[in-house]
Amino acid sequence: MNVKKEEIIILEFKRFELRDKPLIDKYFEQHHYEASDNCFTTLYMWQEAYGIRWAEENGVLYIQGGGKRDPFLLPPFAGKDAKFLDGLLRAKEWFVENKLPFIFKGVSKVVKERMEELCPGRYVFTPDRDNYEYIYKSEDLINLSGKKFRQKKNHLNQFRMQYSNYEYVPITEDIIPLCRETAASWVETHHEEGIEDELVAINLLFDHWDVLGLKGGAIKLFGRVEAFSIGELMNDRMALIHIEKANPDIRGLYQAINNEFIRHEFSNVEFINREEDMGLPGLRQAKESYNPDHFAEKYDAVYANEADNATGGK
Repeated sequence: MNVKKEEIIILEFKRFELRDKPLIDKYFEQHHYEASDNCFTTLYMWQEAYGIRWAEENGVLYIQGGGKRDPFLLPPFAGKDAKFLDGLLRAKEWFVENKLPFIFKGVSKVVKERMEELCPGRYVFTPDRDNYEYIYKSEDLINLSGKKFRQKKNHLNQFRMQYSNYEYVPITEDIIPLCRETAASWVETHHEEGIEDELVAINLLFDHWDVLGLKGGAIKLFGRVEAFSIGELMNDRMALIHIEKANPDIRGLYQAINNEFIRHEFSNVEFINREEDMGLPGLRQAKESYNPDHFAEKYDAVYANEADNATGGK
């Protein structure tokens, strides 16, 4: 019994540090993940805003989110099925030890199928539509061909005609200060919840640009950065867009930075992940208007036996 107690205490979560990137990347590379949850940069940049922490034990990676107010775990990351099963049970022990109701969030379709195959009937899965991530074909975002992209292409063409002197530049050390200024100005004119957290995240990316392996692009008008975008390669088929900001008063600018950034930096990959809409109607409409190829679906998972989900007790 004492061994059991000691084993439970070992699973202690900690902050993400840059030195942790190679280890965590190794786990994410074991399977073909599509969601931004499975990217070190995402977890690193949002860890303070969303209380994200990690732990590793016996060849299994565990990721906690929600902070102390609404804690949850992502399903464990492990290569072999035996390790994955160990991780599922170990996660259950963590919830029990901390007297928390059991819940996995961010369960991908592939992981859901793996859990159903290895543990038939154990879990109930609920779609988390607000956190589905939008996956686009890069060629669609570059070419904007056909009727379904006509409005987007019109806005882009109008921007190029009206601002024929615009300049697209890759984000380098020289231009990062201008991007910081643009981000700070954007925060001053917006008052949405979490806006300050986003500025902190943006500046964190700029602080550690090379270590995180990021790519970025900006559009300059009259010497000022009016739009910028930041992303990275998730794997050999997909790029992930972390941040996209543009002056909303300049018509067609969002279409321009979207198009230019992907055309210059990610034309060699098949898919672009532009993350979730968080259930915001305006953001959902904007993301749907670009005609996604598919979604990176996410599910919540709880035990089918409600007694196993309760706080405390097994």
